[in-house]
Amino acid sequence: MTVFAIVPVKDLDETKSRLSSSLSIEERAELTLRMLEHVLVTLREVDGVERVGVVSPSPRVLFLAEDAGASALPQESRGLNNGLEEGRDWAVSEGASSLLVLPADLPYLSTFAVQMLLKLLKEDERALVISPDEAREGTNALLIQPPGVLPFAFGPGSYEAHLRAARERRLAVRSYEHSGVAFDVDTLEDLQVLIDSGSSPS
Repeated sequence: MTVFAIVPVKDLDETKSRLSSSLSIEERAELTLRMLEHVLVTLREVDGVERVGVVSPSPRVLFLAEDAGASALPQESRGLNNGLEEGRDWAVSEGASSLLVLPADLPYLSTFAVQMLLKLLKEDERALVISPDEAREGTNALLIQPPGVLPFAFGPGSYEAHLRAARERRLAVRSYEHSGVAFDVDTLEDLQVLIDSGSSPS
């Protein structure tokens, strides 16, 4: 099993727009970069993740990716799912047999959680391991084998959309719920939780 991870990141001028009433563009960019760095450092420490690619139109994001030992993949298309298709093409061309997709805004992501995702993949030839967000609406981790077995459906309602697509394709499906994967930073309430916790992304 050769697992590649893909982390998509928007243009920094557009990231975390729902925090715009409290944070400036630069502050939102810095928050995104700090959380991305945490995710990349975590992935680097996971035994079983062969390579990590960061897909983004932002030069600052791509510079950080390279500095963290990930492959910088300049996004040529627009939109999250299109960017992930570019990442998938890269992973397949480099020999990936499995693909893990994680967002950049997981400040509590741990090596344990990622290793559990990989463990749940087991030896199924066609499989999906998926983690929802706290609302059980979005998808905060998507692990598929082989890499092209499932279309990306990130956006509103993506958790159920991915499960439905997996069932239609008769994939072995396993759901993994863990606080370190479920918590992301999208709203002012999420940001306050992060601040109140007294911790910040490394």
